[in-house]
Amino acid sequence: MRLGGPHKRNLRTLVRTTFALVIKQRYVAQNWSQVTAPDLFLHEEGYNISKLHTFDDLKDILYGGSYTINSIPMILKQWTLEFDLTTEFLTEIRLWITLPNLPMSCWGNKALSKIASAIGKPLFADECTSNQMRISYARILVEANVTKKLPTELTLQDPYGRMFQQQAIYEWKPHYCAECMNIGHDCELTKRENKEEHPRGRKRQEKVTTRW
Repeated sequence: MRLGGPHKRNLRTLVRTTFALVIKQRYVAQNWSQVTAPDLFLHEEGYNISKLHTFDDLKDILYGGSYTINSIPMILKQWTLEFDLTTEFLTEIRLWITLPNLPMSCWGNKALSKIASAIGKPLFADECTSNQMRISYARILVEANVTKKLPTELTLQDPYGRMFQQQAIYEWKPHYCAECMNIGHDCELTKRENKEEHPRGRKRQEKVTTRW
C-alpha cells in the first residue's frame, strides 16, 4: 500500500557510501538481482548514483528495506534536479518502523498515514500490512529526519476517541553525531575508545640508589 513515494519521471537514486565503485557493483549484482542491473556512477563526494531502468525497479529498491555492506549502512535517496552533490547533507532517511499490537481499528490507509506522520513522511506499508495478512504488527516505511530524536512511543487516539500509547520499533536507524554533524559516527564513543587504548597514568619512577 503506497502512502507516498517516488516520482515516476525520476529513475535515479543517490547512495551515500564510502565504498569503492567496484564493491558497490558486486553488491548490486548479488543483492539487487530482482531488477534489471542499474547503471552506476561514482562521485568523489562519497555518492554513487544508480540509474534504474523502470519505475517498478526504482520502487522495488527504495521500498526493499535497509541495505548494508560489511555492517555499514548504504543510505538511499531519490535523486532530484535540485540536489547539490558538493553541499548536500543527507538528513532525511528512509526507515522501516513496526507498530506491535496496533489495534485493528487503526489499520486503514488514512490511519496508518496519520500515525507515520508523527515520525516523518509516510511512504509505504508492506504487503502484509496492506492486506492485513499479519495482524501482530503493522510495518511502515517513513522518511525521517535523523538529526532529531526519533520517538519510540506515540500517543494515539482510536476512532472511538480513546487514547492509548503505541510502541514504535525501528528495524534500523543511524546514529547522528551532533558534534561532527556526521551520520554513523559518534565522537564521544571515539574519545572513550581512545582513552581505553591509551590510558593516562602516572609514569612510574625508577628507584635510584646512590652509592658512595
